[in-house]
Amino acid sequence: MIDLIALLYLSSAADSLTEGDLNDILQSSRTNNRQNGITGVLCSGGGHFIQVLEGPQREVLKSYLCILDDRRHKDCQLIGITPLRNRVFKDWAMGHVDVAPERMLERRKSLIDCLYDQHASNGPELIQIMQSLIQGSTR
Repeated sequence: MIDLIALLYLSSAADSLTEGDLNDILQSSRTNNRQNGITGVLCSGGGHFIQVLEGPQREVLKSYLCILDDRRHKDCQLIGITPLRNRVFKDWAMGHVDVAPERMLERRKSLIDCLYDQHASNGPELIQIMQSLIQGSTR
């Protein structure tokens, strides 16, 4: 079994999602992730999300299954899972990046393109995509 993995997915916010809901997501993610050894980042903008989770394989996959059941978003698409030697977001229980809506659409398109490029959706290319997500302001 692989010890450390990174998982990248995208989704769209539920129509009823509020700023308070987003803050709740971030707070509960930070608490749960610290307990489960998970780090990562959530990018949000224009009614869309891109998220990276990294940590022990079992914990990341369990967390992702819970995320799939969360009604605060929809249309979840798994972009890729890759083994990691070192965490990209090691200091973030759950970082947050606000992304301008037009930039978010560009990022989503490039990630969806990765779904059709098997080489880009795994390994070093996926890690580069993950690192590019943090270019922006965090909180």
